[in-house]
Amino acid sequence: PEMYVEMGEDLAGDLGIESGDRVKVSSKRGTIEALAIVTRRFQAITVDGKTMHQVGIPWHWGYAGRVTGDSGNILTPHVGDANTSIPESKSFLCKVEKA
Repeated sequence: PEMYVEMGEDLAGDLGIESGDRVKVSSKRGTIEALAIVTRRFQAITVDGKTMHQVGIPWHWGYAGRVTGDSGNILTPHVGDANTSIPESKSFLCKVEKA
């Protein structure tokens, strides 16, 4: 058990990432390192003719306890989306790259 980011096969293929590789995930708020888990559960979607990818990042790792690692909270903004009234911490832009 360690911090991980789950991503679809298409995105992983585009980035040259395989399950078990170390990756960096960054946003305007910060950067974390995690283990890549490549899965078919995440599929690319098309929005306005552009291919968009989604990744899954758990929030619950931290500096202390049985299992430690970077926290997904490092990446999240702490504001609400005015259009949807959903906290932006549930959905935000990030960059994934091989570490």
